Amino acid sequence: MKKLTALIFSLILCILLIGCSKTVSLQLPFEASEIASVEIFHFIDPTDAEKKVITRQDDINDVFSVFQGLSLKEQKAEPAAGAACTGFRFLLSDGTTYEILYWSVAVKSGRICTSETEESLFTSADIEANWNQYDYEAVPAAESELPLLS
Repeated sequence: MKKLTALIFSLILCILLIGCSKTVSLQLPFEASEIASVEIFHFIDPTDAEKKVITRQDDINDVFSVFQGLSLKEQKAEPAAGAACTGFRFLLSDGTTYEILYWSVAVKSGRICTSETEESLFTSADIEANWNQYDYEAVPAAESELPLLS
């Protein structure tokens, strides 16, 4: 009986702890049609950063769809030492910008911070894969250009 009580108590505790991790959906404050171009940055060391500028509308729509509605959790996780960062700067047709920074925590998961948030949120999406998905020239990027770091 004691084992059964302990098991039930453990299950209830696990359910409560899982329920404490709030899930939110990322809602970008603009539409894909408002994006003039997207700059994608990739680096481990900010002094060795590279940049690609996405200009084709179908590719811009793809990048937009990666983030729109993306599931994020308020979950504690620290970036791994030497973790890769992938940054996105959306250059909007009205002259404003919106930035997203993603850094890996583990394989195919990481943390996201946006222009609008003060804290980072966890995602199980493999955002880093976007760097290799688009066939644009990668050029060196100055540290001062990097999203949310300057």
